[in-house]
Amino acid sequence: MSLSPTAAVSHGDGVIALTTGDVRVPVHPERGAAPPRRDDQPYPPPTGDAGLRGLVAEQASRGAARVPADAVLVAPGARVAALVVLRAAAEGGEVLLPTPYWASYPALIGAAGAAAVPVPGGVGAGARAADLEAARTPATRAVVVNSPRNPDGAVTPSDELAAIAEWAGRNGITVLFDEVYRGVPLRGRHAPSALDLFDTLPDHCAVLDGLSKSHALAGLRIGWALASGDLLKRAQGLASHLVGGVSAAVQATAAGAVRDRGLPERVAGPLTENMRRAAKTLDALPGVDCPEPGGGIFLFPDLSGWLRDRAPEAARQDPVGWLRGEHRVAVVDGAAFGAPGHVRLSFALPADRLDTGLGRLRAALEGGGHG
Repeated sequence: MSLSPTAAVSHGDGVIALTTGDVRVPVHPERGAAPPRRDDQPYPPPTGDAGLRGLVAEQASRGAARVPADAVLVAPGARVAALVVLRAAAEGGEVLLPTPYWASYPALIGAAGAAAVPVPGGVGAGARAADLEAARTPATRAVVVNSPRNPDGAVTPSDELAAIAEWAGRNGITVLFDEVYRGVPLRGRHAPSALDLFDTLPDHCAVLDGLSKSHALAGLRIGWALASGDLLKRAQGLASHLVGGVSAAVQATAAGAVRDRGLPERVAGPLTENMRRAAKTLDALPGVDCPEPGGGIFLFPDLSGWLRDRAPEAARQDPVGWLRGEHRVAVVDGAAFGAPGHVRLSFALPADRLDTGLGRLRAALEGGGHG
């Protein structure tokens, strides 16, 4: 299997990387060296520390749903939580995946013993129950609803979230609501949540979240799934074998971050400014369509007009390689997300670095020649 196109890798000296999926705006104070470990270091509980699970449950219960602590499954990163839920729900079946989709979901679904089935939707449009029903087969076991969505920031509205949950329950299908990007309140507001739909989370629904985006703590590698009933029991059993518990030190740091209720707003302030400036810059370029996203940390501009009418031949053949090699700016090819003709770039960077990258993109797309 090839390396994820969104993996954190070095692009070489002098290249501005707009490919990152983590939040790099400076919101955390510098810390001293980590304290020495405690003498007592038993294995942590496989589902997570009770204190952290309680804090996560409290945070998740700020909407309509009341989430008990024992519904929280803590994992070393949200993608591991997604893997165990998908394996528990869909092994041997098919998982519907609205396009465009996070580039790692097909691999995670495959690792879960299931087959990914892309469902045509549209860039900027959230998931729709009608599209899912059109793609449903007797083998359909689960669907992933990522809102706000990586890569395009599309937000699924509340009425469509409710329609999807009802459709899935009626057809015996599990819904994994991936809300990892919801915790970043762009423009001062959060996207709708599946947790606003129910008093208690139904057995056929799971919610995925973590601290990588909302709290700018991607390197901590911690996330969680919320689930109930048999789905939760199966996921917990898998996690006990696959993970065996998350680092106690990491969970203690995560608990401190969750207690800081103002941190997501401190992250979102500079991100909103970055997003607006970057979208305005790119949308003004000839042949480029770059609307502001509904949420998340990415722009997903459509370069198809530029590629058709203005791009040099080398850029038409390999736009991402041309931008990196000729203009020293790295973005991710939209084809990795099921949307060729687009590129994904992050605005979750320090403003000066983002502006340098935007300047190089502008020079490339306006001039078309060497940088």
